[in-house]
Amino acid sequence: MAAQLNLQRNTKVFMSTVDLAGGAAHSAMKPANTWQVEILAGYAVSQTAATQDITSLESGLTPDRSQQRFNTALNPVDWNFQAYLKPTGIEKTAGATDKHASGNSMPVADWFLWQGLMSNTSWASGAEIRSTWQTDGKFSLAERATGANVFQHSSNFATASEYHIYFKMDNVIYQVSNATVNQATIDAAVDGIATTTWTGFGTNLIELRGDSRDNAVATFGGILNAGTTLTANSNAYETTADASYHPWNSYNVSGSIASASFIKNRLSTIDVKHAPSNVGAGVDFTFPVTALSFDYNNNITYLTPEELASLNSPIGQFAGARAISGSLSAYLRGGSDNTAQFLKQIVEDTRTSSAVTSNANLKIGGATAPFFALNMPSVQFEIPTHSIDDVIGVSVNFLAQETNKGTGDELTIIVEK
Repeated sequence: MAAQLNLQRNTKVFMSTVDLAGGAAHSAMKPANTWQVEILAGYAVSQTAATQDITSLESGLTPDRSQQRFNTALNPVDWNFQAYLKPTGIEKTAGATDKHASGNSMPVADWFLWQGLMSNTSWASGAEIRSTWQTDGKFSLAERATGANVFQHSSNFATASEYHIYFKMDNVIYQVSNATVNQATIDAAVDGIATTTWTGFGTNLIELRGDSRDNAVATFGGILNAGTTLTANSNAYETTADASYHPWNSYNVSGSIASASFIKNRLSTIDVKHAPSNVGAGVDFTFPVTALSFDYNNNITYLTPEELASLNSPIGQFAGARAISGSLSAYLRGGSDNTAQFLKQIVEDTRTSSAVTSNANLKIGGATAPFFALNMPSVQFEIPTHSIDDVIGVSVNFLAQETNKGTGDELTIIVEK
């Protein structure tokens, strides 16, 4: 009988602090430390190798013209997937409403991925959720100490927090060990649903076999090595339940299970402020967009030894310069507070840097909930360009910057369901 095919449509992805390939028991997996990510089609996970070719070429009528190839090092694992941006309603750290039993703020379904991207604090320890999201669905990138139900946070870290990502590809299960979250890209195309594309690395791509595979199936569901079928242990009620994971779409909000909401891009707007000089209040611009993108990149790099006669593996990673950037497109409209005036002010600004007098607030989903807002208090705009089509438009790229060097305050996120 032919071996069973594994279908992309049956793939499930989980992120955890628990290392099954390293020998951890499945009972160590709990909804506090293991979260499902419902992904879209088109994900990828792979590990390639660096190679060296050695050739021989000599003179004579019968020269040695051979070539040999050697695998010299395993490159870091590359992984990426896309998920919908979905507010959960868990926005408060105190009070009786919009609150989780743990007191942690987790206002968006992929809150743990955002924390892994932006913060030095791991989002779980054992059976404890350790969210650095603040009350009212807020995440300020600026460094801050531990508060009430809010853990310490710094975005200026030398090495990114490491986790383990499990790709259950139907009946084959892979673990990306020591996974880091390197980049998040939000696509808010006007005719779609808001999504985030997540990209990152890991040190090893391991197929789980034997006991480690059975341990994964005992939590994620599937067919055990012996052929028995187990049901997935999804639990949104109790974060300390053994051999369980937290589902993507269901959340315990003030004692009741609620579903996360989709965000409609068509309602998105942007508020921009720009002053043409270092004096004066500047002009506020608010206009609808035809396209909007946002990107946060840690620029993580890996160190790999170069020992001879060995297949070298990555031994560690370092975070590079943090880059927070994006672009927007809108129709060209006249008026004192619209795109034509915005373009005019940017073009006529003779300073090499105008970030100190410019800011932007991207409202994905609009000003009415559900929305995902990205506020950048100091933004450098590039010179806008025209897009000549049936309806003439303008496009502009931007880069968020710190208000003061070393503060790490380029961004504040606010989510509301």
